[in-house]
Amino acid sequence: MLVLPKARLVYLATPKTASQAIRAMLAAHSETPETARQFPHLNAATYARRWAPFLKETLGFAPETFAVMREPMEQMESWFRYRQREALIGHANSTHGMSFAEFVEARLSDPQPPFAAVGRQDRFLGFLDGGPPVTHVFDYARLDRMIAFLQGRLGTSLTLEARNVSAPAAAGAADLPPALVKRFRTAHAAEFALYARVAAKGHLITRG
Repeated sequence: MLVLPKARLVYLATPKTASQAIRAMLAAHSETPETARQFPHLNAATYARRWAPFLKETLGFAPETFAVMREPMEQMESWFRYRQREALIGHANSTHGMSFAEFVEARLSDPQPPFAAVGRQDRFLGFLDGGPPVTHVFDYARLDRMIAFLQGRLGTSLTLEARNVSAPAAAGAADLPPALVKRFRTAHAAEFALYARVAAKGHLITRG
């Protein structure tokens, strides 16, 4: 979570959506409470419950929230690549030595093994379980829309630099059996539907 008082915004960092690069880009404009920095991937529901009332009282206004959403299968590929790195070999959340298909199968299992427990973006963004949802949701594939929006709010130019990029994988969604893709899309139908709304314009505004 990053608090941007001048922009009247709070950034909620969806995992695997360039969050480290976005935080670095906005660090100079942030006045985030030290305790909030302990929760780099605070979701919308937790923010609304624990932080929104405090910030409204502290700032004198209720800031809007913004976040980024990635195409769901693409986000899964990013998680898979990230958890294949050598530093995780031997850990319960490592995907080292397995195929992407095995990772997706594990994600669909119940219960999920630790390496496949990566959460859902629609839940993180507050579109499940009663919300409230994030105010501004930007498409990961069109981050220029987010940067233009932030530049307008902050009155300054911004540059997004790549950070913590996952290593390329030998296989991905294109190599999955069609039946497995169908099962994943069915299980995550609400997440895919939300992404379609975000991708339609690159910037979904939910209220305000």
